[in-house]
Amino acid sequence: MTGLLVALFPRKWRASFGEEFAALLEETRLTPAVIIDVVAQAGLLHVRAHRGLVLGLAALGWSACCEVVSVRAGLTANILWAPSTPARAIALAATTGAWPLLAAAAAQRRRRAADQAGPAR
Repeated sequence: MTGLLVALFPRKWRASFGEEFAALLEETRLTPAVIIDVVAQAGLLHVRAHRGLVLGLAALGWSACCEVVSVRAGLTANILWAPSTPARAIALAATTGAWPLLAAAAAQRRRRAADQAGPAR
C-alpha cells in the first residue's frame, strides 16, 4: 500500500522525497483519514504542476455552463450574441469573461518566468 501511495505523487517529487516519504508511511498507521490526506496532497501537486491546463479546463467548463444556461433561459441560440438587453449582456460577459482572465494569468506566468531567467543576452 505504501508503494501505491508514493506512486501517486509526481515523478519529480518522488525523485526528491519518495524514499523518505515511503519510510514515513511505513511508520504511520494508515487510517482512512491518512490515505485520503495523502491522495489529496498527491492530487494537489499534480494540479500545481499542470496549472495552465487546469485553468484552461476550468475556463472551458465555466463558459460551457454559462452558454447552456443562456440557451435554456432563451437569451441566445448560439455561442456569441449581441448584448442587446442587460440580461444578454450579463450572460455574454459571464460566458466569455473567463478567457481574458486566463490570458492575463498566462501573461503573468510568462513575465515571472522571464524575470526569474534574468536579462536576455
